[in-house]
Amino acid sequence: MKKRGLLILLVAILQMACGGGNKVAKTKPGNIATKALNLDSIAAATPQKVGPDTSVKSAFPNYQAAAPIINELVHTKLEVSFDWKKKYLYGKATITLKPHYYPIDTLVLDAKGMDLHEVSMVNGKEKTPLKYSYQGKQIHINLGRVYKRNEEYTVFIDYTSKPDELKDEQGGSAAITSHKGLFFINANDSDKTKPREVWTQGETQDNSCWFPTIDVPDQRMTEEIYMTVEKDFKSLSNGALLSSVENKDGTRTDHWSMTLNIPPYLVMMAAGPFAVIHDSWHGKDVDYFVDKQYAPYAKDIFGNTPEMIEFFSKVLKFPYPWNKYDQVVAHDYVSGAMENTTATLLGEFLQHTRRELIDEKFDNGEDDISHELFHHWFGDLVTCESWSNLTLNESFANYSEYLWRQYKYGNDMADQWLQKNGGEYLNYSYTQRNLVDFNYKDREDMFDLISYNKGGCILNMLRSVVGDSAFFDALHLYLETNKYSPAEVPQLRLAFEKITGQDMNWFFNEWYYNKGVPQFEVRHSYDAATQQLTVEVNQTQDLSLNPVFQIPVMVDIYYNGTKDRHTITVSKNREKFVFSVPVKPDWVDFDAQKMLLCYKNEDVHTDERIFEYEHATKYLARYEALRSLANHISTPGVRNELVKALRDKFWYLRRYALNKLADDTLPDYKAELEKMAVSDSSSLVRASAISVLSKSFHDNDLMNIYNRSLSDSSFAVESEGLSAIAKSNRAEAMKDAKKMENTDEPYLLLGIGDLYAHYGNDSNSAFFVQMADNMTGFESQIEYVVVYGQFLKLCTNEDNINKGIEIIANIYKNGSNEHSRNYARSSLQQIFASYQDKEENINEKIAALQKNNPNDPGIIDLQTKQAYYKAREKKLSDIIGQ
Repeated sequence: MKKRGLLILLVAILQMACGGGNKVAKTKPGNIATKALNLDSIAAATPQKVGPDTSVKSAFPNYQAAAPIINELVHTKLEVSFDWKKKYLYGKATITLKPHYYPIDTLVLDAKGMDLHEVSMVNGKEKTPLKYSYQGKQIHINLGRVYKRNEEYTVFIDYTSKPDELKDEQGGSAAITSHKGLFFINANDSDKTKPREVWTQGETQDNSCWFPTIDVPDQRMTEEIYMTVEKDFKSLSNGALLSSVENKDGTRTDHWSMTLNIPPYLVMMAAGPFAVIHDSWHGKDVDYFVDKQYAPYAKDIFGNTPEMIEFFSKVLKFPYPWNKYDQVVAHDYVSGAMENTTATLLGEFLQHTRRELIDEKFDNGEDDISHELFHHWFGDLVTCESWSNLTLNESFANYSEYLWRQYKYGNDMADQWLQKNGGEYLNYSYTQRNLVDFNYKDREDMFDLISYNKGGCILNMLRSVVGDSAFFDALHLYLETNKYSPAEVPQLRLAFEKITGQDMNWFFNEWYYNKGVPQFEVRHSYDAATQQLTVEVNQTQDLSLNPVFQIPVMVDIYYNGTKDRHTITVSKNREKFVFSVPVKPDWVDFDAQKMLLCYKNEDVHTDERIFEYEHATKYLARYEALRSLANHISTPGVRNELVKALRDKFWYLRRYALNKLADDTLPDYKAELEKMAVSDSSSLVRASAISVLSKSFHDNDLMNIYNRSLSDSSFAVESEGLSAIAKSNRAEAMKDAKKMENTDEPYLLLGIGDLYAHYGNDSNSAFFVQMADNMTGFESQIEYVVVYGQFLKLCTNEDNINKGIEIIANIYKNGSNEHSRNYARSSLQQIFASYQDKEENINEKIAALQKNNPNDPGIIDLQTKQAYYKAREKKLSDIIGQ
């Protein structure tokens, strides 16, 4: 699963400041029974004590053990249809199981909030009713006799799933904003901005909201689904589509089959009016399910998927193990993306036009695609045995983003990912926990920056410690040994020990079973008399909470045009390393591989940082140097180094340098900015150059650059150009914006909207009303409600204000995602606050007039305005519940 939470919201706001139907079908459940059994006629099951006593509590009351396997899932067959009006699923489940080891006479299935119509034992073509009890969470079934190990049996359950009536599952977590498992989107076809869809979300244990199962990650099964949907819908599920039969009532029944065993939480289904774009890898289907308007761009969005499959298959020496790979974009998705086996589901944030993708290659797409694909080895093929071991799923998927970037785009792009992911973890304030955490309070809490970012960076360290060849050979052995099975972290360690021949407990104990990271204080000094360099390394982390880390570190010493590399092992809280060096070094590079996940404070002179930037080949070292130099920009030589960085080979550092020089007004800087604004290969650098130019320089000759940007291929450049024109000639910018209004590109519309939010008036209201239809994704909705809210503060026409409040209020109530709804509420609150400010100002004026001239006729006018503002506040208060 790829999370898209607070971080994406911050990106969206930063971007702004410059990023989860048809008519209601009258489908009857057909031959599915709708009358519930009379529970009084079948006595509740009374489980006998057969096999071990699994009710014994652990000696550690908070210990989150793997779920015990008493009954083992073998195969599940589902027959489902949908009631769009009620938002119900009518289902028949035929479940084959067997005792895992000990004899059993009872079965417990997870089934949340269902109506049960029949529970029977299947014997050939005959069914025998079974005794059971059910209180809304689990079905306790008396099997009627004792079943021994490997003796299969099959139960049949006729049920109705009612996900929108599940009170306990409506609220979500930071990773997944709802846990009702089955989602009807635009069920009544009232929202013209989005299609009518149904889709499922199983992780962590939510699939039991729509079919009975043993909903834990250490179970595996084969499965098949007969899905009855509207005739014009495309359906999707795991495995292969075996048949598709049209029914007389205008529906169609599709039969999907997964013949390799998978965990219950990875079962999925989706249906809607998708466009399906076909691709392939080595004869296997690779298809993309998107909204019809994005069909022309599907291969722009997903087109690297076959190459990704090829790369991951080769680097792991383990070919993609499933029969096909589909990716489907769903509206109002409750997370980022989900690696359902052979059928990944992603939020609509992934859908972009060709022009939008110029600026959004990684922030809104390719990282997510590589992440979910890699899960098909780490998470789907081999699954974490318990959520305590989630790192076996998410840390690997997280690190795959680095691997793909490195292969496809080079080391700089990969290392920029490492900097971003490691930095997010190090800068985020939260309670520390072990990467493998057997003491979590809620399994949803495991989906955090520790399981994702920290875990991914730890894998990069492990790769550096053992070397590339051993790293990938160990991953291959781990996959081969544990394929189609659940696993724990010790099994990963054993694979590395088998390959390297080395004991790896030291690494796993520190990084997987401990909290935090090291904090290094690094100092070096040179003694010319003895020709010795001393590197002092202190670990300053709180040793009552964190260990003293043991880690091999490479140290590069640069002198006289040469570089000596030394490997040291840091293993104490205070230690010194002495090296013989004939002259004073130009630069001592502690952690030359830049692989440590740590806090690091080095005593490094400015001259050394200049040397570091000019001689380092790794992006992380060049970034480290520039970041340090930017804090000493007045020191002689430093500014010139930042100017040099404007020509760095990597776009991110060029943009970093120009932003750090933003207040500089010297001619050489301006000349570099002009070049970058017109011809830099990165659209984001071109946009940043235009932004800095318009802020720091006000020459008329720059208008040619700004006007030229309006025809740039990039929306970011076009929007910045429009903003730059507005700073010099507001009227001209407003004319340019008016010419652009007919676009249906959300990003450009938001750029125009931002201009109107600063300089517009009531005449621009129609633009915002029409713009609403293009704001379907939660990220675009976030930016839209913020910009529209700002614009409404400029309006004076009551009808325009009412319409705007109505549109934002609708997003607050029915937005694509919890985050867009929260931002809509915040926008309404800000409008509310603006009326409070206006009322307070009126109150002061009334009080002043009443004091000086109680009979002043202006008081009545002011009181009329006062009443108007109060009415506005009351209306907004009613909407937002404040």
